[in-house]
Amino acid sequence: MVKTESKVVFLLAVFGAALIIVNCLWVAGNGAPIVLTSYEAHSANQLYANGSAFWGRVSFGIPGFVDTAWLSLFLISGVVGLLCGLFLLIHPERHGILSAVVIVCAIASIPIGGGFIIGAVLCVIGGLAGIEWPKPLQQTFAGGFLRILKLDSEFFRTASDEPKFLSQATWTLIVANVLSGFGYGIYNLTSVHMNQSANTVFNVLFLGQLSFDISVFAYPLIYIGIAVFKWLVLSFLVYLVGTKILGSRAGFDRIATVTALAYAPIALQVFLPVVFSNQLSSWGFGVFFFTNIWMILALLIGIRQALETQLGKTVGVMLVSGGMYWIIDYLTLVPLLEIPGIWFVIKPASFVLLLFSIGTLLAALTGVFSKRFKFD
Repeated sequence: MVKTESKVVFLLAVFGAALIIVNCLWVAGNGAPIVLTSYEAHSANQLYANGSAFWGRVSFGIPGFVDTAWLSLFLISGVVGLLCGLFLLIHPERHGILSAVVIVCAIASIPIGGGFIIGAVLCVIGGLAGIEWPKPLQQTFAGGFLRILKLDSEFFRTASDEPKFLSQATWTLIVANVLSGFGYGIYNLTSVHMNQSANTVFNVLFLGQLSFDISVFAYPLIYIGIAVFKWLVLSFLVYLVGTKILGSRAGFDRIATVTALAYAPIALQVFLPVVFSNQLSSWGFGVFFFTNIWMILALLIGIRQALETQLGKTVGVMLVSGGMYWIIDYLTLVPLLEIPGIWFVIKPASFVLLLFSIGTLLAALTGVFSKRFKFD
């Protein structure tokens, strides 16, 4: 008999697969991708005639997949995913292979909309958690990822206390940057093609077309390499300020664990190509800004739990270590290696140093340079 908490995992897969099937049937009836727009327009000229007025579209499905014989294969894939989800409820002892099939079917459904995206996400969460059955969802890798996105301070506390979480944190860092790399790679390639042809602009904005080639796979590899380096640099700076200056007894492994976990919100950048607008840079920067602010909040909570200090002093530690990290990363590393992506750029360099000085002053006011601290 499947426990109630385990049923939740399998029901996610069932509900997600059902959404994928509905998505397939809707696309089949439509004969084209499902494209939702912010207001009615019939040409690219209409979109750009209003100057700075923002226009955006969400597309479920990609031309070339939803209007060919491939559609029947996607429908079959959705049915297989649904059956596997149902079998998980009946035969949970076979959770390994069944969960893996659910994940594969969910990923395969992305070209036709992925069950309005939500379906594919639920199937992946349910599938990943199903592989680790009979663990409750919140104790699985997927559940931990969700708890980070919820900014669950208790999860960060547990992760910083137990050495075994360092491995999970490392995989969180890798997965987040793989997804981010794919999202930006597809978005960037499509944007480049839009600048080359007016016809492509129409196909992308009105028909839901996306560009994809082998070069897209280079972005996740680049992002993983640079993310690991940035993670180690940021962790060391936080450790240096938090322990050698503030006086915390936290080990480097505790700080490295929570720092890696804080990267989870970056994974949401994989959804960047789902929405396209007549203001490509504004939308891309908006997603980048939102996910990075989310990451900073997760980092703030994680560092506070690792250092076991007050919120004000944690902010001070982040101001000092984050300022040094910014100088190393955005004034040195990104320009030197010409890393592809959307980045914050503040010029001139003297202004960055001014901000760092202000941050250091604020850190001093919060008591970072006083070794008397108390966690509450």
